[in-house]
Amino acid sequence: MLQREQFDYLLTYAYNASIRAGAKILEIYNQENFNINLKSDSTPITLADRESHSLIKNYLNQTRIPLLSEEGRNLLFEERCNWDLFWLIDPLDGTKEFIKRNGEFTVNIALMVENTPYLSVVYAPCFEKIYFSDRERGSFVKENVKPDMDAEFTIAEIYSDVEKLPLIKESNEPVKVVISRSHLSPETYKFIEDLKAKHGEVEVIQSGSSIKFCMVAEGMADYYVRTTTTHEWDTAAGDSVAISAGCSTQSIRDEEIIRYNKENLENPHFYCKTQFIDI
Repeated sequence: MLQREQFDYLLTYAYNASIRAGAKILEIYNQENFNINLKSDSTPITLADRESHSLIKNYLNQTRIPLLSEEGRNLLFEERCNWDLFWLIDPLDGTKEFIKRNGEFTVNIALMVENTPYLSVVYAPCFEKIYFSDRERGSFVKENVKPDMDAEFTIAEIYSDVEKLPLIKESNEPVKVVISRSHLSPETYKFIEDLKAKHGEVEVIQSGSSIKFCMVAEGMADYYVRTTTTHEWDTAAGDSVAISAGCSTQSIRDEEIIRYNKENLENPHFYCKTQFIDI
């Protein structure tokens, strides 16, 4: 296991990389042409996805830790299966929200230790809001963090003026469940109906990207449910923020926790819930 000073050193890299990538994403966001193409799975990819990936990869390469990214998904399992330390990133989570220009997209960076997200950063550049987590210290949120291509925050600056999560230390009345704005299925609505049977009235909120994990970590929502396809890079950073805030993320099928660095990088359908919900 790494020492405290080493984790702080790596957190500064993840934090600054996310803010730099956020600046690059917004630079493209404010242009007229996103240069949209389709990947092999028919999901969209933009110039912002590619530029953010390149920036983060080049910056994190200074740590000499291997990296697995959505835009580098074809890395062979035989090469990564024995990694005990690696970066898992989604350089632009919420590409559909980016294209819609609603601001609900994030930069996700997680440091994986023995295939567990140990520390992470989730940055929402449009909202100038950043979440970060450390399994030993917990999860935090900071506002008014402006995108900056030259970000070089120190660990002391990172921890200044932060709020520790959760912000709300009780369940909501009525119970609140956050769901995807762009990825829904009949299973999503079944899960909501099941919640109504358990809790009575349920308020449904829609949002994009890993912001949904962070809403549960804050206590703004009690549940986040996802019943369409996600991959490990979609969840690692947000999952880490939630877990370090006392939440749990589990497979809907078997209640097992989400596992990482599998041969197949697709996640099971899952839900994340706060510690203040007893069902």
